[in-house]
Amino acid sequence: MKQILSTLTLLAFAILADAQIRLPHFFADGMVVQRDAKIPVWGWASPNESITVTFNGKSAKAKADANGVWKTYLPAMKANAKPSVLSINNGEVKISNILIGDVFLCSGQSNMELPIRRCMDVVANEVKDYSNDLIRYIKLPHQYNYVSPNSDCNVLPWQNITPQNCAEVSGICYFMARELQKVEQVPIGIINSAVGGTRVEAWTPQEVLKQFPAYTKEFENIKYHQTNWPDSIRQVEDKAGNEWENRMMATDKVVNEWRKKGYDFDAWQTVSQFGDWFKGNGSYWFRQTVKISHEDAGKAGIIRIGAMKDADSVFINGKFIGNTTYQYPPRIYKIPAGLLFQGNNEIMIHLMSQNGKADFTQGKLYQIELDKIIPLSENWQFCQGSSMQPKPGSTYFVDCPSGLYNAMIAPFQDFPIKAMLWYQGESNLSNTADYAKYLQAMVESWRNQFGADFPVVIMQLAGYMQHHEEPLQHSTWCEIREQQRIAANNIPNAALATIIDTGEGNDIHPQDKKTAGERAALQMRRLAYGETYTIEPNKFIQAKPITKPIVATGPAPVSTKVDAEGTLTVTFDSELDIDVKKIAKSLTVAGEDHKFYFPPRARAIGKDLIVYLPEEVTSPCSIRYAYDDYPVPAIFNKQGLPSAAFILSIQ
Repeated sequence: MKQILSTLTLLAFAILADAQIRLPHFFADGMVVQRDAKIPVWGWASPNESITVTFNGKSAKAKADANGVWKTYLPAMKANAKPSVLSINNGEVKISNILIGDVFLCSGQSNMELPIRRCMDVVANEVKDYSNDLIRYIKLPHQYNYVSPNSDCNVLPWQNITPQNCAEVSGICYFMARELQKVEQVPIGIINSAVGGTRVEAWTPQEVLKQFPAYTKEFENIKYHQTNWPDSIRQVEDKAGNEWENRMMATDKVVNEWRKKGYDFDAWQTVSQFGDWFKGNGSYWFRQTVKISHEDAGKAGIIRIGAMKDADSVFINGKFIGNTTYQYPPRIYKIPAGLLFQGNNEIMIHLMSQNGKADFTQGKLYQIELDKIIPLSENWQFCQGSSMQPKPGSTYFVDCPSGLYNAMIAPFQDFPIKAMLWYQGESNLSNTADYAKYLQAMVESWRNQFGADFPVVIMQLAGYMQHHEEPLQHSTWCEIREQQRIAANNIPNAALATIIDTGEGNDIHPQDKKTAGERAALQMRRLAYGETYTIEPNKFIQAKPITKPIVATGPAPVSTKVDAEGTLTVTFDSELDIDVKKIAKSLTVAGEDHKFYFPPRARAIGKDLIVYLPEEVTSPCSIRYAYDDYPVPAIFNKQGLPSAAFILSIQ
């Protein structure tokens, strides 16, 4: 009997809990709502419960339906930097510290996510003294749903910007928001809904993807109909992965021996970390000693060990100081005070190669930083601990068609935004030909959901990998850049912000997110705010002032023409400022055989780029600019903004 009463009591509490008024999780303290637009407020309550929402002196009413779902709209309001409280049913639910301003939705993959802490070598001086309570930022943790759109999403708390809390804020969002808040003088809200390593298809609704031939039958798969499918797959894959790791450790001849007194390191080889030491997947050990002076002994500091593939654990004098589980992040580990001593100190790296070729990234920093810099040697003592077959693969669940849209975009319903920033493309290298079509369809679906044709700014990928001294004939990285340019031209009210001049050849995640953020902000100022500048009258040229949009991007090509003298003229939309030493090697021209050659030279006259054709090309059909994985930009405008990489057919 007591057990029955207890069960009934718990059930009663559960019903009461379900009956409480609840809002979506992103309606939270510190948020920003969009000015000059109706403000939707929705949530859950008891069935048929009456709801009254009050905010900033305005109110709206709603009534929950039979399922307890309700929604209402507050009237549009002007920007307000004074924090306000949103209250429901006389304070039954309260959300405090709300600002009214402009909200930007920022989405894409890892370069959109990349936090300030990963850019600190470049931006430390920019962020160390900057605080702004009128910038508010929210990040969505990774989440997905293959089956259907979610009604809510998990979020981290809204935060303002301070030196103490900016480390996890997206670098590009941070600098875009700073610039916009400074210029526009209104509160700025940033919603960062991005996930690294994901394709555009993961952000697109099922009904939209079904229009594409590659996806006509995709959604018949069981994973789109069985809610526990990821868990069932993960259980199998985790077991196989754990077994692989256990075998690697069990067969590692170093892991349990190297700390023992008298262990013979003299038997190890000496190798260059950038040399040919890889012998297949498994466990590797690298050791060197670093001499520490009496003055530096005991000091706290950091050790930088560049970047490496795949996973690592690092030890100093036998003490574990840090690890990273995948290849991209820079290895920057803290050295606690008291760990280093006078004399030779041991640095040990345990590198675990899971799939593909393990390596260390050249061009990164390998050093100890105390009050001074102590370089690490390129040469290490080396021993292979264990030899393994490649680690069994695992499903990257977030990168599944429609999964991220359902979990990280759909829950926002028609919550109004000022504009959208999109930084993605790296993961679509396998289907570059259709990327612009996919992106355009995704944007249209988001606009339909939000009920507004908000402006869209697309980041064109930065330089990455190697620069080629000979004309590059084909590159998927370059093709994605061109698809991004095509999408920006085809999507109404969209623009391209290029960062081809800010890349890092050895890092897919360039640290200069300040330039990227400021370029995005420029386009937002032009598109979302309609900023203009005025050319004053000149009695010899014009009688009245002329108003033009602000200059937000580099020169864009508008036409091509071939003359009888064997030159090609590309006309741009603004005057050119070219690097005459680099321009010829930044262009390639192809004839009817579609083989590309460098032109012998090129020059600029006003808005025209005059390209002298190579002797191999008599009937030019196409010209490319900055068609290299890591290009050398040479075309700029008078304001110093680079032209985007482009491919043009010659008529």
